[in-house]
Amino acid sequence: MQRWLWFFFSILISTSVYFTIRYGLRPKPIPVINATEFEQPPQIGAVIYRGLREEVRSEHVLLLGSDMNLADSGQVWTGFLKTALADHVEIPVIFQREGVSPIEGEGIQIVPYSEQMVTSGELIKQIKSRVQPGQLVIIHGTTDEMSHLHAESLSRTLDKELERPVLALSTVNATLTSEEQERLLKECYASHAEAAARIDCSQVRESRMLSKKKSGKIWAAVERHGLKEYLVFVHH
Repeated sequence: MQRWLWFFFSILISTSVYFTIRYGLRPKPIPVINATEFEQPPQIGAVIYRGLREEVRSEHVLLLGSDMNLADSGQVWTGFLKTALADHVEIPVIFQREGVSPIEGEGIQIVPYSEQMVTSGELIKQIKSRVQPGQLVIIHGTTDEMSHLHAESLSRTLDKELERPVLALSTVNATLTSEEQERLLKECYASHAEAAARIDCSQVRESRMLSKKKSGKIWAAVERHGLKEYLVFVHH
């Protein structure tokens, strides 16, 4: 009987190891800023900067992602940028994705970039040429492009090129209809351990949670996903 018990546990352990290697571990998101009510989108960015101040100031490269279904993402990051500049963070350049609502910062060079610059490697080349000690280079694009939770993201490419993980902060639209929640939930369940599914699953969860809050202009919450990845959920 004992022999069969050991055999059973050997199979169980082998199976666990296989699925860990095959699909990887999915760390639980860590709340950084609990659901908070805001009057204006720039206030969200200001609070995020203050909450992550030490981490931001230690970086040389920062990626800001904007959910294309969230019209005021640019305003969120403008608030973040203005707060960082007031804190004397030296930001020489912002690489701005064409077609994405721009962020504004006085005295900062804005370099627009296109899909062709991404695929050709020209954007990476220009980013690397601008990285300097004591300065923060910002790249602003879509959440899909910036977030580490997408396999083909710019953040993952920069991790390899710079030989260190880069910090990525991305907004996620948490104002969803019941139909949108149902669709994303199906995608979440269907995609198993695919990295992108973590955004879908978190988006549904946060949308449901924030929609229960009392009436207000804007609600937002921030979660950490992994070492250098933050998602900013915004609900109107």
